Amino acid sequence: MTSESIASALAIVKTRLNRLQGDTSLDETALLPRLNGAVLTLKKNGIDLQDTVDDVVLLADYVVDRYQNRDQPDEMPQWLRRLRRERFLHTGGGGA
Repeated sequence: MTSESIASALAIVKTRLNRLQGDTSLDETALLPRLNGAVLTLKKNGIDLQDTVDDVVLLADYVVDRYQNRDQPDEMPQWLRRLRRERFLHTGGGGA
């Protein structure tokens, strides 16, 4: 993903976490590392995110869920699991 897509995902994450867009206090220490880590995690799981609106929103949703539930061992919500699975299948199950 390009830096513009990551920046767009960051803006969505901030909105979902009720943070002001101008508040950059967590950008470098918490949010951007989580976004970049999520891109790598999803890629490891067969999802190579592209610079599309759907993929930017998927990334933001994934990061917000992982951030808000970081201390809970529960799995991600069914709607997010399904969205991730549909994206995986959209690319042919991760195969080239």
